[in-house]
Formats: sequence, C-alpha cells, structure tokens
Amino acid sequence: MEHIDILAPLDIELQKVRSLGGSMSIVVIPQRYADKALGCKRAVDTAVSMKDYLVVGLFNTQASEASARFLSIPKGIAVYPQDGQEIETLFFEALERLRFMGSTPWVKRLWDSIKDARTSGLKDDPESRFISSTFYQFLALLANHPNEMKYLLGDSDNPELSWVRDYIPYGHWNSGDSRKSVSEADITELVQSWRYQEKLEAKSEKGKNTLRKFRNIEHLFTLPSISREIIGLAGDSLLAASKMAGIIEKDPVLTSRILKVVNSAFYGFHRQIDSVEQAVVILGNDEVINLAFSIAIHKILETISPEVAKRLWEHSLVVAHLSQWLGPHLGYSNKQRLYTVGLLHDLGKIVFLQRGHFIGGSTGPASLEDLAAEEIDSGISHAEMGGYIAERWNLPEAIVDGLMSHHLPSKARDMSLAVTVHLADVLAHCGGIDLAKVNSAAVNYLSERKGPAISQDELSRRAGDIVQRVKTILET
Repeated sequence: MEHIDILAPLDIELQKVRSLGGSMSIVVIPQRYADKALGCKRAVDTAVSMKDYLVVGLFNTQASEASARFLSIPKGIAVYPQDGQEIETLFFEALERLRFMGSTPWVKRLWDSIKDARTSGLKDDPESRFISSTFYQFLALLANHPNEMKYLLGDSDNPELSWVRDYIPYGHWNSGDSRKSVSEADITELVQSWRYQEKLEAKSEKGKNTLRKFRNIEHLFTLPSISREIIGLAGDSLLAASKMAGIIEKDPVLTSRILKVVNSAFYGFHRQIDSVEQAVVILGNDEVINLAFSIAIHKILETISPEVAKRLWEHSLVVAHLSQWLGPHLGYSNKQRLYTVGLLHDLGKIVFLQRGHFIGGSTGPASLEDLAAEEIDSGISHAEMGGYIAERWNLPEAIVDGLMSHHLPSKARDMSLAVTVHLADVLAHCGGIDLAKVNSAAVNYLSERKGPAISQDELSRRAGDIVQRVKTILET
C-alpha cells in the first residue's frame, strides 16, 4: 500500500486544520514504543501504524508541546505549516528527524545534501537533470565501505533510505566483515575526510563545463534524417512494406547494407532477396526497422578506434537483441523501444571517446567505481551523456530516461524498461546473471515479478546464440 493510503486518516485531519488556519504536529515514533506513546496521546489526536513506526497527528500543537507530550520517547516531529503543506512531506521530514536524533551535526547536513542532489534535476534548467541526477562518487564510497554503509543507512526497512539501498549493487550488501564494529566516530572520520560537499560542487562545475563544450559540437546533435524517419516508423503497426522500403531506398548505402545482411548466414534464406520490399515482407516491419536503424546509427562509430568501435558495437547489438528477448519475460512489451535503448545504452561512451574523455571499464558491466571515474573526469557518466545526446536528437523521453537509468533502474520512470536493459547489459558481458554485479533494485524487481522464472542455463544459452548471430552480422 502506498504511504499516502496509510496516512489518509491523518491527511483528512490535516485538511480540517488547514481550513481552520491552525497548526498540526506529525510525530513519528518507533513501533516498539507504540504502547507507551498511545498512552500519552489525547483522545482528539489521530494515530496510524506505518511499518515499523507509529505516526501521531496532534491538533493545534507546536513542536515544543508535542515533544513534551511524548517526553523520554524517541521521536521525530514535523509541524504544519512551517515544515510542509502535505501529509507525506510532513511524515518524511519527521521520519528523517527521528533517524538523525542525537547524531552529530555533519550527519544531518550530509543527508540534506544528498536529498538536495536527488531533487536538483527537477529545476527549471533543462541541463541540470543530466548534471545532478546521480552522485556516483558517493555511491562508490558507500559500496567500498560496506560496514560503514550499513551503519550509516541503519535499519534496512527505513523507507526514507530505500532509494540509497536501491542504488548499490546487490553483492555489496553481503560483503564486509561482520566481526568489524563501526562507531559514529568512524563514520564521521570517513565522511569528513572524504569532503562530500567539496566533491559534489566540483562534480557540478565540471558537468556544466562538459555540457557547455559538447553543446557547441553540432555534428553530435544531428541524427541522420533517415534515422529519424525510421524511428518514426516504429509506432505504425499497419505500415505498408512498400512505404517502408521507399524510405530506406532513399539511402543507397543503407539499401545495399540491408540487402547484404538479409542475404547473410544470419537469416539463412534459401533464395536470394534482391529488394528491400521483399526483405520487409519476409522479415516483418519490426526486424527491418531495427536493422535499418542500427546501420544508420553505426556511422557514429567511424570517428573512434576501429578496434574499440567493433567491441562497443558488437556489445550494443547483443544488448539490443537480448533486451528484445528479455522484455516480455519482465513485463515490458514495446520491443522497438527495448531495441533502441539497448542499442544506444553505451552511446555516451562513444561520444566521450570521440572527444578524448575517459570512459570506465569495457570488459564487464560498468561498476560504481567506473561510473565514478567518468564523473571525476567529466562531471557526468556515460549514462547521463547518452541521455543528453538522445534528448538533443529529439528522441522520445522514454528513451532518454531509459539511457540515463540503465545502471540505476530504480531512478527510471518506467522501471521494467530500465531493469530489462540493465540485465541484458550484465548478461551480454557475463554470459549469465551475476547477482554480485546486478543493481539491488533490479534483484528486488526480479524477486517480485510474476510469471515463470528463466533458468541460468536458458539465459546463458540465449546469450550465446545472440552473440554468435551478431558476430555473423558484423562479418557481413
């Protein structure tokens, strides 16, 4: 059940208070103190249970009076209207204050900074979403200090911290030394010596400089007209083969490459196919659109090292095909969009390489350390850069969002799309699903998914088949 549903009784009371111009305190108390707290509340006050917490609404009460009423009981308090206008906002503010009650001052400032970074992408500046969407350096710090991370994040059921847990690879939650004790002094020393605010400001400034530099490179933001038309075809399920063929045939190079690929061993037809319209009829609209879009986009790779280009392009094609296969199993049925996001998921790496920027490791799924290193170099990672280019190309927002969130699916507007591409990326690199390298949110998504499970053997077999087919295409 959503938070707002559980908090509905308090929301009704808040509406009454608002209409009367009064005040209201929201008090969040750990559930183990619920009996004692219920004995302290007034008959006119309202209380609801939210997972591990009791939430009490006190009419016409300020923080000092609310604190005195629940004297000696651990609590967090937020007051309407000073601390927020909506019940959910007040609840989370009170919950956060409970979480940091008695902590040293830097802890509150630190978490305020993290919260600000999460929401700064919503500002009016259209580029801020790419610069401030994620702070990979801090996530890498947490992941590399598992004992300290578990101490800092506290109880794994705290809903206000779930977004942080979702950003960490699943394997890191089972790492660390259980015999090592961690104190608040250890955390203070770690974070203060790391200089969180200084690094965040440096990242922001470098990100602005990077996008300012790329903003003036016009050829990066000119998607070939044939590619735009092909993307436009993807939503037309009734498109006639002759119309599609007519669009593709406007580009002689594209036409010849499609015919060469269609007649390759990849498809294994027994007779020669000598027209694009024939290819469309035999293969179907979706397959030809994918093929044409891939060939058109391939031109982007001509400006980087042939060896690196071949490796990146092979991986991109494998992820595109794996995404199309995995999607229906994971609740996402738009195969065209899966193919496009899978194909372009490393677009940011290609663009970085064109301009001499650092990119993280290419022999396995990008780790938080890889993404943090890109961020140190450019202020943003290849995921944000890919989303930025896609937006400048005027691609659909779903594609922009999918590219930005394929390493952190819980950030996505459509999590099923992002999880699918994320898992396809891991599968393409590893030949199977290595949970140690899979994002925690994706693991949770899989555990909650309805429908038959896919065995590791089936995943490995399908990945191997697709890799071989893509190699055949590239040889052609």
